[in-house]
Amino acid sequence: MDERIHVTILSLTQPLITIDDVLAIRIKSKKYNLLMMPNYMPVLGEIEGTIEIESENKSTKYENINGYYIQSKNEFTLILRGYNEN
Repeated sequence: MDERIHVTILSLTQPLITIDDVLAIRIKSKKYNLLMMPNYMPVLGEIEGTIEIESENKSTKYENINGYYIQSKNEFTLILRGYNEN
């Protein structure tokens, strides 16, 4: 079965972002690196660093991220506390 991740990014300063059909999410935080793929175990964490969202045709990178995330049942939600577009 070809399952994919659904990503939702929430912020007080930017509009809601949703991304479907994600193959992988790379998190490079201050203290750890993590690669999440479909059917990954449930995870809750804090990030200070970079997130790359990989879909079949596109790669989206968010740098200077400060926030929290949760991954459960192929639903990834990122709540931004701070984000600098540089």
